[in-house]
Amino acid sequence: MNLKEQLYVCTLAEEGSMSKAAKKLFISQPALSLYINNLEKLLGAKLFLRKGNFYTLTYIGEKYAAKAKEMLVLEKEFNAELHNFSRGSSGRLRIGVQLRRSPYIVAEIVSYFSENYPEVELVFTESNTSVLENMVANYELDLTIYSCMKRRSDLNYIYIFNDDLFLAVNSSSKLRRKAKWQEEGNFQYIDFKDLEDETFILPQKGQSLREVSNILFENAGIIPKKIIEIRNIETIMKLVSANFGVGFNRVSYINYMSHIKNIEYYNVVQDETPSELVIAYPNVSREIKNFNKMINSIKDIFSRDI
Repeated sequence: MNLKEQLYVCTLAEEGSMSKAAKKLFISQPALSLYINNLEKLLGAKLFLRKGNFYTLTYIGEKYAAKAKEMLVLEKEFNAELHNFSRGSSGRLRIGVQLRRSPYIVAEIVSYFSENYPEVELVFTESNTSVLENMVANYELDLTIYSCMKRRSDLNYIYIFNDDLFLAVNSSSKLRRKAKWQEEGNFQYIDFKDLEDETFILPQKGQSLREVSNILFENAGIIPKKIIEIRNIETIMKLVSANFGVGFNRVSYINYMSHIKNIEYYNVVQDETPSELVIAYPNVSREIKNFNKMINSIKDIFSRDI
C-alpha cells in the first residue's frame, strides 16, 4: 500500500509548518509545497490556509485529514499482517473435511495450530467427497482430507494410509462361522456369496462409502435382497451392534467408533476398489508459507489416531 498523499497531508496538518513537515518526511520543502499545491488542484479544493509560515486545515481539509488518518491506521495494520505473513506466522488455511471425520479431527487440528501457528486463521468446510474434491480443484480450498479411490491429474496428494473397507457384523451373528483366515493379514474374511440373504445397512446414494459398496456387490455378482439406508455411519454401526443387519466401515472410522460394542470386523475382497486416505491440494497452495510443514503435521495427527 502506498498512501504518500495521505501521509503528506496529515504530517503538514500536525506540524503546521512546511519546513518541519518536510524535515519529518525526509523530502525538500519545495517538493512538499509543490505536491500539496498539485493535490489541491486535482481535488479542486483548498486543503490548507496559510498564515505566514503557519498552515491550518480548511473545512474540507479537516474532512480529508480525518479520513486520511483512518487510512494510515489501516495501512499500519495491513503492513503488520503482511510482515507476519512473510515470516509464516499468520495467514489463512482453508481446509476441507468429510462430514464423517469432522467431529473427531477438527478439534485436534485447531489445537495443534493454536499452539504452533496461533495467527493462522483456519476455515473449515464440511461436505462429502465429491464436493470437497471439486472445491480444492477450483481453488476454493487450500487442501482437503478425504478417502480417495482415484487420484486426479490436476491435484497433488499426500498419502496417509490405505483406508480399506471392512465388513461389520454383529458379534452373535451366525456369519462368524463362515469367516476364514487369509494367508496374510490380521483379519479374517467373509465371502460375499455368504452375504446374499443378509440385510445391508448402507449409507445413502451419493456417499462415497455407498459407491464403494455398490462396486463390491457388482464385482461379487450379488444383489442385496434388503437394504436399509442411513446417512450417518455411526448410526449404521449402532444398528449392526443391535443385530439389525450388516454394514461397511472404513479403517479410519473404526477407531473413532470403538465405543460401539458387539461388532466384529472382517476383510472383504476389494482389489478393484482401492481407497487411500489422502491430503489433496492444488499447486497454488504451495505458495502458502510453511505449507509443507503444516500439511505434514496434519498427516501426523491422522496417523497417530489409527
